[in-house]
Amino acid sequence: MNRLVYVLSLMFLLCACGPSRHAIPVEMRYPSRSGIELSGKVVAVVYSSMGDAEQDMLNENMADAFAKALEEGYATGEGSVGLFCVDGRKGSYAVRDSLFNLLMTAGSDMIFLFDAPKVEPSSSTSDLVTVTLHCYDGMDKDEKVQTFSGSRLLPSGGQELPEEVADAGRKIAEPFMPQWKPEYYSIAYYDSTKWYEALMKAEQYDWKGAMDIWISLLDSQDVMKRACAEYNISVACYMLGDMALAEQWLDRSDAENKMPTLSDAMRKRIEARKR
Repeated sequence: MNRLVYVLSLMFLLCACGPSRHAIPVEMRYPSRSGIELSGKVVAVVYSSMGDAEQDMLNENMADAFAKALEEGYATGEGSVGLFCVDGRKGSYAVRDSLFNLLMTAGSDMIFLFDAPKVEPSSSTSDLVTVTLHCYDGMDKDEKVQTFSGSRLLPSGGQELPEEVADAGRKIAEPFMPQWKPEYYSIAYYDSTKWYEALMKAEQYDWKGAMDIWISLLDSQDVMKRACAEYNISVACYMLGDMALAEQWLDRSDAENKMPTLSDAMRKRIEARKR
């Protein structure tokens, strides 16, 4: 009986000294619905002019609203997406070579081209406006031109209704915006000041600050504590966008003392981001 009490007490102490887990909610960014990735790229928007004042003003206003929506969605700063005009009467620019030349002239990595919109009367008070948009990514190894089109009803005389036209431009930009999804990431910690300090920094999304503390904990003689710190560093590297380093730290953690539930989930996320 005394031996049983001793064993149970020992198991309790071991559990009490083991790591705990805390799940941190993080809004993670995913590619746009279009599948086109703009993050980290210099983007330019070009619209075609056909010499028709009303049509050209409509196209310019939509292209301008589109560019501003991209700036806001990717937090690149006002004026970071250049807006340019080409003379559509000289021929179509919606081919790879022409778009490449426009991209080089604009000094950008990616270019969007608004063809002149087609405006058809729908009623006495509204027009059906059809927009065709071409996209060329100079960093895409396939060098393909992607084309998107859509229609929207606008009040007649849309060039005189800047808010309605701007709203149309923002709607056109929506498929190219990054998607944000909530996810939960587990952090391992122990009941001590340094571990709590690191956890608090992670809660505040100060991943660099949290990682500095976890690195200072790597001199522990406790294999499990080193494994937890290395796992946490892997999570921090992942959050900072360095998938190669995240994988290396996770490998170190597994080599020390693998925690299957945490490790396997993290490895799947790293692999998904590497694709």
